[in-house]
Amino acid sequence: MKRALPRTFEELGGLRARGIVRVSTKKQGENSGPMVQRRAAVEFAAQWGLDLPAVPDADPGREGFDGAFYTDFVSGSKASRRPEFQRMISDAELGEFKVLLVYEPSRFARERREAAIYEQRLHEAGVVVAYIETHDLSSADQQVGQAVHAALSHEFLTLHGGKIQKAYRERRYELGKWSGTVPIGYRMSYETVYNRAKGGSELVETGMLVPDTEPQPRIGFGETYTRADLVRLIGETYASGRLGFRPLAAHMNLLGYRNTLGEPFSGNAIRVIVSNPVYVGRLGWHKRPDKERKAHNFHDAEWKRGEHVPIWGESLWEGILAARRRAFRGSNGGKLHNVYPFRRLAVCDRCGANLYGESHRRAAGHEPVLYMACTTQRERHDCDQRAVRSTQLEDQVGEWLATLVIPADWRTDIERLQRREAQIQRPAVDTARIERKLANLRELFAEADITRDEYVGRKRALVASLNGGVSQPTYSEAVLVRAARLLAALGELWSKATSAERAEIAASLFAEVRVRDDEIVRARLAHPDYLPLIASARARSLVGVARPEGFEPPTT
Repeated sequence: MKRALPRTFEELGGLRARGIVRVSTKKQGENSGPMVQRRAAVEFAAQWGLDLPAVPDADPGREGFDGAFYTDFVSGSKASRRPEFQRMISDAELGEFKVLLVYEPSRFARERREAAIYEQRLHEAGVVVAYIETHDLSSADQQVGQAVHAALSHEFLTLHGGKIQKAYRERRYELGKWSGTVPIGYRMSYETVYNRAKGGSELVETGMLVPDTEPQPRIGFGETYTRADLVRLIGETYASGRLGFRPLAAHMNLLGYRNTLGEPFSGNAIRVIVSNPVYVGRLGWHKRPDKERKAHNFHDAEWKRGEHVPIWGESLWEGILAARRRAFRGSNGGKLHNVYPFRRLAVCDRCGANLYGESHRRAAGHEPVLYMACTTQRERHDCDQRAVRSTQLEDQVGEWLATLVIPADWRTDIERLQRREAQIQRPAVDTARIERKLANLRELFAEADITRDEYVGRKRALVASLNGGVSQPTYSEAVLVRAARLLAALGELWSKATSAERAEIAASLFAEVRVRDDEIVRARLAHPDYLPLIASARARSLVGVARPEGFEPPTT
């Protein structure tokens, strides 16, 4: 039977405990640095009788796990970017401890929603989180205090982002110091500084990058390597021009190399590495207005010569740039070289993943062939959906539009559908109320506050309600009139449109198209009011737009 989680500090006595320490940098501040967090956890454990392992000669300035504390020196915005935090979660699920000691809520997670997700995972593993400064347990009934502290922490992160960026530029970049997550192949250097306020010495970062020469095991080879040498190898291999991003990632993985989290490389990780001028000795500053945006666009950065030791020489860097120019097919920085009309609209009907556009090169002098491919299939998962030519989907929509005929009496069809829906319920008609609405409608039209199309549509609905004794739903006739005119001409427009113009037409017509094999099997319209209109139409070809329930166009 699963043991109930402790709800008071008195119930913590004798339980195995571990602590977590997080600071963005080792020089976090006077009140929440690594030494302060560790000391508070040790004192808390002693006060409440927790079994927190003693670690002789512990180094508060070192990342990793020392037997008692998981220490991360990275931003706390996303827990997924904190390797020791993820290691803590894994150990908790293996039953290594029962209480996690955290200095205060922002050291656990910045966002309350994210904190709740990881707290729940810990609870399912039988682990309770003790927040020392706020005197809270994650299992306690009084969760309001924790939510307030987390909300204030997130508000601080959001509102003061601009001030923090300005301070980092003045105190870091302009002084030649590194800011942000240290790239693979480097590590941060530290110095020992005596802190009078804390009554002891602690390691603080110097802002200077040094090559990471710590031995790492090559998986499956019984050998070791250093990450600095690995980055050099990646640069040299890519500069040779033999392998692109994803093939090079697969090659590194087969040779037993891993990233800083101990996981296999992805093609995107290789792209980031070979695009980063830091490895050739430069120091960059690139403002990110949206802190949650994780795109690595090094072209928008401001660069200058740094004081750290470069891993690549200038000649190797030129070779990497030349290889990138030769292999460059797509876009960088938002410039679309190939336009896909169903980009952001096409979805795989098998797995529900988005379809992305990719171009296949032909011989010199020929245009590339554009495909829409399933992202799940691309990532070598189980989806059977193969890439389909974009022209096949375009031709299907073009044939549908070319044969789409909007009947002259489409209004009658739609009103018939609305009457059928209204038959479900027949409320009493308030004649006086409808008369007042008609009078108001006439005034609006007389004062030119509404268009004639809108006036006619709303009047017809009100008169139908008055005469038929059934309250009729009001459709937006002004919208449908414009849509009917547009649909009548779309077939010709589509046949003559460029790819960019087709993309605009598709975006205005569809909210989503679902693709199976080489055709569109279902579609969701961009405007719900279009559905009765299109259901009233006739076409030889279909794109999976389902008719409204109970709607049958009149037979001829």
